[in-house]
Amino acid sequence: MLVGWNGKRLVVKLKPLVGEGGYSLARRVLLSNFRSLKTIRKYSKTRRLYRNRFITFPLKVINGSIRSSALKAVFFKDKAGIGYWKHRVTFAWETTSMIAGLFTKEGIKAGHLVRYNKMRNKGNILKKGDVIKIPWKWVSPELSLRPVSLKPPLKLKQDKSGKFYAHYQMKHGETLYSSVVIRFTGRLLNDEVNQVANKLLKLNNISDAKLIQTRQKIRIPLGWLSEEYLGSQTNDVSSRKTSVKKTNKKKTKKIKSSKAVASKKKLKRGKSTQKAVAQKTKSKRKNNVHKIHVILDSGHGGRDPGASAGSRKNKDIIYEDEVVYDISKRMSKLFKKQGIIVHPTLADPNQKQPIRYLSHRHDRDEHLLVTPRYLTRNARIGVNMRVYLVNHIFKQLRKKKVPSENILFISLHGDALHSSLSGAMVYYPDHRLRRGRFILSSKIYRKRKEYISKLTYNPRDNKYSEKLSKSFGKVIINQFRKLRLRTHRVSSAVRGYLYRKGIKTLPAVLRYSKVPTSVLVEIANLNNRLDRRDLLKSKTRQQIAKAITNSVTAHFDRSSGLVAQR
Repeated sequence: MLVGWNGKRLVVKLKPLVGEGGYSLARRVLLSNFRSLKTIRKYSKTRRLYRNRFITFPLKVINGSIRSSALKAVFFKDKAGIGYWKHRVTFAWETTSMIAGLFTKEGIKAGHLVRYNKMRNKGNILKKGDVIKIPWKWVSPELSLRPVSLKPPLKLKQDKSGKFYAHYQMKHGETLYSSVVIRFTGRLLNDEVNQVANKLLKLNNISDAKLIQTRQKIRIPLGWLSEEYLGSQTNDVSSRKTSVKKTNKKKTKKIKSSKAVASKKKLKRGKSTQKAVAQKTKSKRKNNVHKIHVILDSGHGGRDPGASAGSRKNKDIIYEDEVVYDISKRMSKLFKKQGIIVHPTLADPNQKQPIRYLSHRHDRDEHLLVTPRYLTRNARIGVNMRVYLVNHIFKQLRKKKVPSENILFISLHGDALHSSLSGAMVYYPDHRLRRGRFILSSKIYRKRKEYISKLTYNPRDNKYSEKLSKSFGKVIINQFRKLRLRTHRVSSAVRGYLYRKGIKTLPAVLRYSKVPTSVLVEIANLNNRLDRRDLLKSKTRQQIAKAITNSVTAHFDRSSGLVAQR
C-alpha cells in the first residue's frame, strides 16, 4: 500500500492479490456503499487487473481497516491518548475541515474541533506542530483507533512511545508458555507457542524463560491477544451511565402508571396463553416425527494418519486416524441403541467392530464412502471429498423432509498441540471465516456421484449455524466433564477458529458444511503424555464415545423442546 497527497486529496494505492478479480478486490478494500465492479473499473481505468500494477483510490471509498492503516502511515506522529485521539499537524496542506472529514464520524464538523481545542482564528490557520485533540466519542468507530478494553487479569498500559500494551503480572508457579502465550494469545500449536514465547522474551528484555520471577510484569502487544480477552472498544462508560439514569427516571414513572393496567390485562392474557402453549406443543409433536440423524466423520485415514505421537520404546505410540475410527465405531453402537441413525463418512473393511488394543502399526486400508469409493491417498483430496459427501448426505435427508435441526455433523479428530495442554476441545464454524462458495472442477471429484459443481453459502445461514453449533459444542464439553474426562482448561474449550501461522483459520469440513449444527471434536491432545496413555485404554475410548453420544440426546432435550421420536 502507498499513501500520499495528490494535490487535491489523500489517496491510497493498492495492488490486487494474485488471482484476485474485480468483485473480490471490491469486497476486500471498499466501503459497502462503493463495493461494486463499476467502482473498481472507474479507478483502475482498465478492464483487466494486474497484480504488479497499483490502483489509485480516494480515501473516502476505502474501508475502515485500510483507511486506519493509511492515516497512521501518513500522520505518523499521531497518538492515542486517555480521553482522545491526539492529531499533530504535519503537512502544510492540512485544514481543520479535512481533519474532521478524515477522523470523525458523521455530524461532527470542523466547528466542533475548533471549540473543543479553543483554536486561534477559528481554526482557519494551522501551523506544523499544532496539536488537535479529538474526543473518542467523535472519532469514527470504523477506524478502530481507540485502544480496546481488556478483560481481567490483563491491564491496558501505555509506554513512553505512546503505544498501548496488555500487561500481565506473573504468579507463583506460572510459566510463560502455558500461563501467558497459550492462555492470552490463543496459540496452541507447538511451533507457534514457542515462536510467540521467543518474541515476548525479546520484547520484555528477558534472556531466558526460566529467569521469569513471581510478580514480574510481561508486556503483550494488543494484536497478539485472543478475542476472549479483548473487550469492546472503550467507549465513554460514564456518559453511557448518565444517559441510562435519565432514561430510567422517565421509565419508572411510566411503569408505575402502567402497572395497574397490566394487572387487569394479565387475567385476560392467562386464558389466551394457555391455548397458545397447547397449540405449540401439538405442533412440536407433529414436527418431531423424524428421527435424529448424525453424519459421523472419522478424521484422516488411508495413507493419511493425521497426527502421531509416542514411541514403540515407551509402548505409547498412537495414530490419530486409528484412535478416532475406533471411537466412531463405539459411538455408532451407542447411537443404534438410542434409535439415532448414523451416516459414516469412512469405512475400514478390516475393522467392523471396536477393538480393545490399538495397533502399533499404521493401517492404510480405510476409504471414504463416496461413489465410487476413494482410498484416502492424498490428505487434501480426502478433505474435499468429505465436503462433497457430507453435503450430499444432508441434501438427501432434506429431500426426505427431515428437519435440518434433526441432522448433526460431528467430525472426530485428535489434537497435536503444545505438550503442556491436555483434554478435549470442540470447534464450531465462526461465520466470519466461512466463505461464500466452494467450487472444484478436477476430474477426480467430477466422477463422484456426490459431486456438486457449485456449493454456495448464505451469510444469514452461516450466523445461524454458528449459534447452533456453538451451543452444541458447549453441551459436548459439559458431557465430557460429567464423565470426568479431561477438557481444555487453559483457555476456552469451545472455539470458533484456530491459529495457523498467526492467522485465524477453520478446518475445511466445518467451513464448507451446509449442516446447520456442525462441530469438530478434538478428543484429546496426542502430544500430551497423560492424554496419550489414556487413549490407549479401551475404557477411556468408550467413555469418550459415551460422552459425545450423550451430548446428542442432551442437546435435543434442551433445544426448545425439540426431542425427535425414535
